[in-house]
Amino acid sequence: MTNNLNKRFLMSLKYLLFKHRRHSILALTSRLLFLVSIFVLAMLVCVHNSYFQGRATHHSFCRAPILPENNPDILSAVPPDKVIKCSEEANWVTIQGGVFYITASAAQKYPDISCSLQSIQRNTDFGVLKSTSLIAVKNGTQLTEDFHKVKCKSSDHSTYINFHASISPSPEVEARPLTNAGGLDLDVIFIGVDSTSRMMWKRKLPKTRDYFLKTLKGIEFETYNIVGDGTPPALLPLLTGKREEELPEARRGEPNASFVDSFPWIWRRFAEAGYVTAWAEEEPQMGTFQNRLLGFKKQPVDHYYRTFTMAFLQENNTKECLGSTPKSTALLEYVADVFHAYPLSRRKWMLSFLSELSHDAQHLALSQLDAEMYRHIKKLHIENYLDNALFIMFADHGARFTRLRNVEQGKLEERLPYFGMRFPKWFVKKYPEILRNVQINSKRLTTPFDVHETLLDILHWTGDQRGDLTKRGISLFREIPSGRTCHDAHIDPHWCVCLQWRPVTLNSSIVQKIKDEIIATFNQFTESKRHVCAVLQVRQVISAFIMGVNDEVLRLIDTNDGGRGRFGLMVDKATHTLAYYQVTLETRPGGGRFEATVTHDLVKNVITLDKKDISRTNRYGNDPHCVMDTNPFLRPFCYCKDLMT
Repeated sequence: MTNNLNKRFLMSLKYLLFKHRRHSILALTSRLLFLVSIFVLAMLVCVHNSYFQGRATHHSFCRAPILPENNPDILSAVPPDKVIKCSEEANWVTIQGGVFYITASAAQKYPDISCSLQSIQRNTDFGVLKSTSLIAVKNGTQLTEDFHKVKCKSSDHSTYINFHASISPSPEVEARPLTNAGGLDLDVIFIGVDSTSRMMWKRKLPKTRDYFLKTLKGIEFETYNIVGDGTPPALLPLLTGKREEELPEARRGEPNASFVDSFPWIWRRFAEAGYVTAWAEEEPQMGTFQNRLLGFKKQPVDHYYRTFTMAFLQENNTKECLGSTPKSTALLEYVADVFHAYPLSRRKWMLSFLSELSHDAQHLALSQLDAEMYRHIKKLHIENYLDNALFIMFADHGARFTRLRNVEQGKLEERLPYFGMRFPKWFVKKYPEILRNVQINSKRLTTPFDVHETLLDILHWTGDQRGDLTKRGISLFREIPSGRTCHDAHIDPHWCVCLQWRPVTLNSSIVQKIKDEIIATFNQFTESKRHVCAVLQVRQVISAFIMGVNDEVLRLIDTNDGGRGRFGLMVDKATHTLAYYQVTLETRPGGGRFEATVTHDLVKNVITLDKKDISRTNRYGNDPHCVMDTNPFLRPFCYCKDLMT
């Protein structure tokens, strides 16, 4: 383009000189200045277009919205952080790698400390077994179980009672052969935080983020888009490569529901390759696969932290500390303990997930978590535990129930959780093409399905190949094509951040029709529980939008999508036969707020609503107590009749 402009400029200049050779110097100079101005303007347009074209090509046809970190509406909706205060009396005991120690500070402060412990074992996902007898222990005692209730006393009659978790090396795991031929020879360590968008991570976890990006040279993904509502829809694609509806029925209260053991869990493949596997969540009441689902019949991984949290919950209810240690710190120490228990040569796969300090806005303490996480990932780095690890920091989604969801940016932040990964130095030197691809992909549309494919690549690397847009998941180790859309990535319009939504008049006939369809659907969900659940009505329609698309995003023309039933085939410059509307409304009784995306078939004039395209944006609290345990999937929609009397 620049060469053509240069040629045109020279030709125009010659023409002017010839045509106006008899004109005065002043007139010619004036025309020359005018032409030069036009040329400069054209060059500026050229530079402007080439910048944005290059940006779109390097990033993606999906252009995620630019979200300001310090949006006043967002900042005013974020409550002040709660401060977690634990006992000022330091814990007497520590256990590392299954070895019991009385701390030096306790031994110095209290004379002649003697300790005994009760071992804790898993019975089910909802119950534990404790040893009936106490075992005397002393400094240096090697323990055979991971979890214990410890009791100590000193000669001056001071006492100490607390729960302690560690990882005791398993002889079965130590005998497991390493069979990872063809793999990338990496440990895999996840540290996750519940309900934290990429923007909230920047606001509330600055020390952790700064250390991860600058010291560890981690890579942060800008458009990591969720594919469903809540934690299971975030972790199931990551851990199984499938959506919940593609897996065997496991919802509590559903006919023929069973445990989740039959799901194709990725950690099993790592165990088969000789890895030690571990999984830690700190809040058993909100267990990812135990809250709505039936959980596991058998222990799913080698080291399973849920057993510990259930024991603590049964005796201490909702305390936030284990003596002088916050529960979040105890979990982070458990992550490090897998390295104390097993040699560096034993490959490790560990998923940890923190929720207590971030899930509930009324108890938000992310700033305190920032200090704890910063200290622990720094320790992991300094002690060389990350030298062979793919280290991933992530969140499941952004805030779902807080006042943030009443702000337009908050809706987008919910759909863009934090995700970042970091490689060891030797890996970057050995596989520079993987680093290059990850850096490119960090600017492109990605999903949890892609993370699953990445984990498979760790087990069996076939070499650098460009990602295939026909596949739902594309490994982050392979370049994702820049033209990827939400349709390619199997992201429903309800969750897609690449789309533009234009406001619709609230009293229009189409909005009224959609409102009626939404409330009818809600009441259909609870029909089987009508003896306890009230019939809902619409109190008010808060907002309504129709979906548009960015220029580069392809358009919907039909529903030939292989039977998924929620996407149209997308081609450029096509006529729409489907329209997507997103409506936010409030119901009564109970004041529930919902955001729903419906499909309007313009040919058949039919409106359809999929349950996965509904978000409840405020807390239901005790409103659905009558179905809370028996039918947990009805919680967002049921207002118990006994509350109306």
